[in-house]
Amino acid sequence: MRAATVDGQGTFDTVVEWLAQVPAPYLGLAAVAAVLALALLRRGRAPRPRPGEVWFALVPFEDERAAKDRPVLVLRTHGGHVEVARFTSQDRTQRRDHVRVPDGLPGLGRTSWVDLRPRTLRRRAFRRRVGVPGQGWVTWYDERRAAAGSPTV
Repeated sequence: MRAATVDGQGTFDTVVEWLAQVPAPYLGLAAVAAVLALALLRRGRAPRPRPGEVWFALVPFEDERAAKDRPVLVLRTHGGHVEVARFTSQDRTQRRDHVRVPDGLPGLGRTSWVDLRPRTLRRRAFRRRVGVPGQGWVTWYDERRAAAGSPTV
């Protein structure tokens, strides 16, 4: 059996050669195993949310009956759970539980407000990373939350 090459065709050829050596009664099982192995090798590992990143995630509504794909700032991670601050583009100037986000936050293309009531989401709720503003934004959020009289974490 020859070595696999980087172009992907060599890997396929190597698998075909390997399958040709498998006894006939086990050929179906070997083919399934080969397809699964190739899929796992090509898939790679999905990125995980880290503090200071902006992601789109499925965030449940207050009544937990439905969810909406919305941008969030990752505040902290706890194993399979992630604490986030939700963003909205709806004007929340009159509310004490929201603060306007300074323009230029990577991942947000419009004027936004951030909810000062953090939520905890499961890691599987995260869809895609859209910006990495950095840990400084988590500090900024924590300071605004403390100034508003919200309990600290």
